[in-house]
Amino acid sequence: MLIAAEHAPVTSTHRLRLAVLLNDMNASGGIQRVAVNLVRELSERYDARLLSVEPLHKPVFHDPNLQLTSLNCLRRARGRLPYLAEMASIGLALHRYVREQRIDIVLAIWYDFACITALALPRSVLKIGCEHIAYEEAPRFWRAMRRLSYPRLDVVVGLTEADRPALAQLARTVRVIPNAAPLPSPSAGTQREKILLCVGHLIARKGLDRLLWALQKPLHDHPDWQLVFVGGGERGHTDWGYLDYLATLLKLLQLEGHVIIHPATQRIESWYRRASIYVMGSRQEGLPMVLIEAKSFGLPVVSFDCPTGPREIVRHGIDGFLIQDDDYAFSEAVSTLITDPQLWQRMSAAAVEDIGVRFSTATISQQWFSLIDGLLAERSGNRLVTVANSSS
Repeated sequence: MLIAAEHAPVTSTHRLRLAVLLNDMNASGGIQRVAVNLVRELSERYDARLLSVEPLHKPVFHDPNLQLTSLNCLRRARGRLPYLAEMASIGLALHRYVREQRIDIVLAIWYDFACITALALPRSVLKIGCEHIAYEEAPRFWRAMRRLSYPRLDVVVGLTEADRPALAQLARTVRVIPNAAPLPSPSAGTQREKILLCVGHLIARKGLDRLLWALQKPLHDHPDWQLVFVGGGERGHTDWGYLDYLATLLKLLQLEGHVIIHPATQRIESWYRRASIYVMGSRQEGLPMVLIEAKSFGLPVVSFDCPTGPREIVRHGIDGFLIQDDDYAFSEAVSTLITDPQLWQRMSAAAVEDIGVRFSTATISQQWFSLIDGLLAERSGNRLVTVANSSS
């Protein structure tokens, strides 16, 4: 006798236990905000918790109502063999935690932890790998590990449609689910300041040097405007050699009085409320959370159109401008927004409206619930078929 597998939500006498795995909660970055927001939403249906690989020193972006724990694995290895040993140690720690805490679902953020999750955990655990950056950014070693391990995942979730074809060559199932915009809309009557805002780590990939070249003319033409970069410091990541280069470039372009570099902060929403325009110079991105957040606060965006990410968030000419590798065009777009308040108002309103439609927490959380319930139903159906076949 054959019993058909039905794709319906799986009922259970207890809430399924779900862990969202990421490297650490001590830094102030998009990945941490994404993880907290995701656990907050998934907690409505599952017994969800944040699971940090690194020890918890000074966690940021943490909601006291959410569970937060750690594998207490330090990542300090240098050299190939120590690095492999470190990865194996993380895998063992994860396996032990999942067994002891009886975790049903692991959602691993970043390609390395997705690979470790795939290889370290048994088939009984629902394993979801989440890509956070552009597919091609992964080092060669991890590209090889993807090929080895991703077929063992139940699903790989990408952030952009641009990366779907590459992921589909590796994984059994691929879904694209963008990040949500959980931050509140701007308060009525918020006083905007003459600030061009950029948020991110102080590293070359974020392209602050590109912004300095592109914004030289607008900042000189409108000396009452400033570029504020929020990132780095104690709560962020800083490439100190890159920071030295930026200091030299500021002097060369005579922008020292026009640019402020502010340390990363937990209260990033205050900067979104104060700023008037969001600018992004990134060379590579996944699906940049900062663009989604900026639009949710009504900021028109001017961004370089790097290979993945911005074009799936910014609608050129509607709520911002996407610029090819052209400093002059970038400069002109910013100047236009500075000098045309009616255009600014239209783009600001369009940005908020679009976030409510495409990136709201309600919209994105429903996509996650649908995905997980479907995977659980498929597993349940497959078990019914197996039992039926074995008894016939």
